[in-house]
Amino acid sequence: MLYAVLMYPLAYFYLRGVMFPQSYPDWGMPVFAALFIVYVDCAARAAHRTAARETPLWAVCWMALAAAYPLYGYQPGPLGDWQWPAWHLFAVWYVLARCGMLAQGQSGSLAPLDALAGFVLLPFGNFFLRARTVFAALRTHLQDRTGIRKVLRLIVTAAVTLALCGVAWGLLAAADANFAALGQQVSDWWGRLLNNVRFIDQLMYILHSLPVGAWLYGLVGGSLRRKAPPTTAQQCAAVLENCRIVPRTTAVAAVMALCGVYALFFAVQAGEWLAAAPLGLDAPDTAAFAVNGFWELLKILLLNFAVLAGIQFFGRAPLPKALAAVFCGFGVAFAALAAGKLAVYVTLCALTPRRFTAAWCLFVLAVCAVLALVRVFKPIPAAKLAIFAAAVSFTLLCCVNVKQRVIDVNLARYEAGIDEELDWGVLWECGYKENAAR
Repeated sequence: MLYAVLMYPLAYFYLRGVMFPQSYPDWGMPVFAALFIVYVDCAARAAHRTAARETPLWAVCWMALAAAYPLYGYQPGPLGDWQWPAWHLFAVWYVLARCGMLAQGQSGSLAPLDALAGFVLLPFGNFFLRARTVFAALRTHLQDRTGIRKVLRLIVTAAVTLALCGVAWGLLAAADANFAALGQQVSDWWGRLLNNVRFIDQLMYILHSLPVGAWLYGLVGGSLRRKAPPTTAQQCAAVLENCRIVPRTTAVAAVMALCGVYALFFAVQAGEWLAAAPLGLDAPDTAAFAVNGFWELLKILLLNFAVLAGIQFFGRAPLPKALAAVFCGFGVAFAALAAGKLAVYVTLCALTPRRFTAAWCLFVLAVCAVLALVRVFKPIPAAKLAIFAAAVSFTLLCCVNVKQRVIDVNLARYEAGIDEELDWGVLWECGYKENAAR
């Protein structure tokens, strides 16, 4: 009952401080995160729920992401577009970890199912849990005779008092014109209060906070009501046993063919790099060579991970270790090639917010490629480590003043004569004004 009631002001603060932060533009997000962490932890302790070992990691990442917003605002470029959903994702993951609702007991390869449970199944499946909890507590309280007497006594007292005051007010208003005018002023004040825009706005915020609070309490309360996650690793394993339809020969043939294509590609790339290694090409041609195919290389890495996941979940047998090592080694090579292209391009054309985002994407995929290669020889929780690397690196990147960094690098290159002119589009995107440069 207590935690259900506390969710009402917490949801209202989320609406005013996070969704529409006009009242608390600087500190609404970190304050809500801190309050919600305390709320969830206290509720989980009251339910005697054991937290996952990774719970502090998600709490720290969530708080750091929240604290970075009042310091630097949203980062420029695609990175800033991802901050808002990432902030909510970290919050949901913290709840799942603290309440023991992760499918594998920890983050891992079933993370998509955890996201489905955290954003849909738990909150919407328990959307009316808060209302039921409050009404059940009120009904239990009213079933007590002492409580019924107190409520009835309060209602009768209020009714009798209002009736007597109304009759007396009417008689006195008829007896004295000034008293009648005072009554009219009170009536006009009440009418203005009801018609006041701020009063209506507050009422609308309260009304809109009700479904928000129902969703939040459905996530927390629904997690604490369950003894097991909506989908467990054992259930997934049982289902996947009937889905292993890819023969080993098919998987081996497909992977060997991909390795052959990759080997041919690297042979061609080696020739191109030898031609451009001393930067014998002019700057525009070298820049075009460096940026050409960068995003396609990242997509190739995603394709590799999809192939490995498909064999892991739907293959009848694992790949031979040697073939798996070669295939994962090509993934590391693709990451290294993409890193080289990005390094050449940044050297020639300076930094932009989009290149910061590209570097982060490349870092995450490179870590995944290395983890996949290591997992061939040693059984490590590669998916868990990859998720941690992505979350922590994204949080750290959001805690850096990317805008100022981009401005400083571009101005330094211009002053050193490397760039003939400033890219004002990039500078303005980072909040730099032309009159400041002058």
